[in-house]
Amino acid sequence: MNTNPNETLSQDEAELITPEQLAHRLNVSRRCLSNWSRDNIIPMVKIGRVCRYDLQKVRAALAQYERAAVTR
Repeated sequence: MNTNPNETLSQDEAELITPEQLAHRLNVSRRCLSNWSRDNIIPMVKIGRVCRYDLQKVRAALAQYERAAVTR
């Protein structure tokens, strides 16, 4: 796994981050992430009680909800 956050990840390499890290990066609460995961808005990896998010997949999922600005 890359240790330099500025390097791009290869397709085989996923950056799995904790809910706390993702909530901080997106500036939302952990409860919000939980709701988005439950509603299948963002993908999540869960093994037992451990939950992780693939940052690239989350960004791709959220990009679907992006709206263009309205100009008049």
